Amino acid sequence: MKKTLIFLSLLLLTACSTTPTEPTAIPVDIEATALSVAQTSVAQTQVAIPTETATPIPTATEVPVFLEAIVWAEDARVPIINYHQFAPNTSENSTDHKIRMEDFVAGLDQLNQAGFTLIHLEDWIKGDLSVPVGRKPLVFTMDDLFYNNQIRLDENGEPRDDTGMYLAWEYGQAHPEFGYKWSLFANLGDKWYAEGDEAGKWKDDLAATIIWCIEHDARVYNHSYTHARFDKSSGEGIHWELEQNDLFLRQLLLNAGREDLIPDLGNMFAIPFGYWPQGSAYNAMVNYITPEGDPMLAVFDIDWIINGIKFMAPPYSPEFDPMRVPRIAMPPEAVEYLVAHQDEFPTPKSCQVGPLEEDRAGDQSYVEEQIQAQITSGACPKGVYILEGYTFDAR
Repeated sequence: MKKTLIFLSLLLLTACSTTPTEPTAIPVDIEATALSVAQTSVAQTQVAIPTETATPIPTATEVPVFLEAIVWAEDARVPIINYHQFAPNTSENSTDHKIRMEDFVAGLDQLNQAGFTLIHLEDWIKGDLSVPVGRKPLVFTMDDLFYNNQIRLDENGEPRDDTGMYLAWEYGQAHPEFGYKWSLFANLGDKWYAEGDEAGKWKDDLAATIIWCIEHDARVYNHSYTHARFDKSSGEGIHWELEQNDLFLRQLLLNAGREDLIPDLGNMFAIPFGYWPQGSAYNAMVNYITPEGDPMLAVFDIDWIINGIKFMAPPYSPEFDPMRVPRIAMPPEAVEYLVAHQDEFPTPKSCQVGPLEEDRAGDQSYVEEQIQAQITSGACPKGVYILEGYTFDAR
């Protein structure tokens, strides 16, 4: 390596000497010195080297769980209006058996404006007392299905606009707060459906109509096969009437390839004419079991408003008799009565129950304790609570 020499002059001064000393030449390695300085600099300098730090994992914030309850602080009074057939607007007036189309629609609107909402009869009897807050429960039933003026489908498989059920469906779609829920009590053996059709085709038309009804919240139940008078029937005759009607209904669904609807068929019965059987004939009626093994859920009476207005009590009430549920005939007069007395019908309230432990929200006993806690604190009223599929009597 080539080295460059630099001579450094050192001046030595002494207090007593005036003669300067000769300078001494000292060889210095520039590159080695530079390297040494650099090394010293590095050694003396602290270099900050960034290090990786763990990213903190956020802790999940527990969200309080509240359940919305429907609360009946007063017992509900549920009117059941029964319809039969529909008459054209050219008819002179409406009767208890046939109501003019325009009178029917006017009644729907009057009931809606009075705060009523249609509910499913079967669901209510099984304990589902759900109704939108501030609305009053109402049931529509219809007997003697199926007549053409009640419901008949067009070539597109939709209800014809000259039938009563079409008008009800149209109104329910335009007014969802009122809705479209019906209980249809059919007697399938005393009439051909769609009179004038070629022989045999009426069964296909009937099956299509029944399927449309079931799929659109108009449930089909039993009204006997031939619309017989049960007060003049034997126990064997009553059993045959009920069973034959059920079997024919199921056969229609099977022929149409819709046996999937059969499990949804319930076991409820409306008394023809309102004539009740006695003794063993009565026992045969209330103990009837469907082909699928379902026991009788409810039997429905029929009475006229002139004999006094009667309502269905809640299923938890001691007054509730599932084997004799009252219904109101004379639809025009019944509508007038309900509208005039609308303030006498209680409506449910809403209340939040909670906060709850999320993993215990499905525990019936735990939820019941929380309801009582809400009542004790004054946050919720005493009453019957509809919550998570359960009915809690907290009065």
